[in-house]
Amino acid sequence: MNTIWAAVRRTRRLGRTAAPVAVTALLAACTASPSAAPTADTAPPEPCVEIGAGPVDGAMGLRSLTLEMVNCGARPYTVKGSPVVRVLDGDRRRIDVTVTEKSSSVATTGVATPQAVTLRPGEKAVAALLWRNTATDPAAATVRATYLQVASADGEPWQTVKPASGIDLGTTGTVGVSPWKPPSRR
Repeated sequence: MNTIWAAVRRTRRLGRTAAPVAVTALLAACTASPSAAPTADTAPPEPCVEIGAGPVDGAMGLRSLTLEMVNCGARPYTVKGSPVVRVLDGDRRRIDVTVTEKSSSVATTGVATPQAVTLRPGEKAVAALLWRNTATDPAAATVRATYLQVASADGEPWQTVKPASGIDLGTTGTVGVSPWKPPSRR
């Protein structure tokens, strides 16, 4: 406030024509909002992705399902690597299962190298979750999971999905997940 009065006193010395211009400039400077820090209204929107699970495909003990991620935001979303997965029982408690970022640890499919995938709004990426329904120890209980918790990458929010027919792991205790990639064009 003292700065404003000091400026007014200086403009009085300059004459009557300079005073209105100087006061108007000072008032405009005082009422302008600072542009150094973004406000909630000017901050970029948070990323928005939705993750779902396709049907389980299984034959001869090898099971797979497709995880699908859709960019539901208003700006591009880039992800590199594999989804982060937790396996849950029917009460949504975590099951002690090893999750590897190599689908080749479960099946001898081609090993995909993680690539950055940028999704425009509305676009999707897919990853495969593989496991075997094998019982190697007759004394051990077989594992059946109902839900998955999936994050698009480390540090991203978890989303709970329920595959239509569950996940029958047998006694293997291992699932493998492939990297995200654009869906194949048919």
